[in-house]
Amino acid sequence: MSGALAGLIGIAVMLALAPVPARAADDQWDDGRHWVSVRAGFAKSGARFAPGGSFGYGFGYTWFLARNVAWSASAGYDLLGSYGAAAEIEVPITTDFTRHFQWSTQARPYLGVGWGAIYHKTYRTSADLSDFRQGIYVAAGANSVLSAGSLIGFDVRWMMEQDTRSINP
Repeated sequence: MSGALAGLIGIAVMLALAPVPARAADDQWDDGRHWVSVRAGFAKSGARFAPGGSFGYGFGYTWFLARNVAWSASAGYDLLGSYGAAAEIEVPITTDFTRHFQWSTQARPYLGVGWGAIYHKTYRTSADLSDFRQGIYVAAGANSVLSAGSLIGFDVRWMMEQDTRSINP
């Protein structure tokens, strides 16, 4: 893990755990709340012969169906790795359900499960290919309130993807 990535993760964890005044009337995890999110971070494939990993980013929409229970939909772009001009990318379009836990007023951890369709592509190789795959995943993380309309969070997803061959030269 690079020093810059470790530093960003450290800053995100510190901000997520920073004390924030609790306001029951402004609870962001209440029934009917809606979130729009932006994410950025590390992306890697666990397939045999896969590249070493790179970066990913995306956006999402979350709707709280009940207090601390949410449904989300998201889309992203993941550069799984590159070698010279060749690259392997994925564009996941996912949906999930999460359960948020009120363990403290500063940060609320969550666990979730989801499903997604993934556009997978290798390009600038001698045998470019693209296809759609599907996968299921588990998610874990935590969110913390920064202000009445802003939150910050840390999210980890582990996806089991259908047909994860990475045999392209």
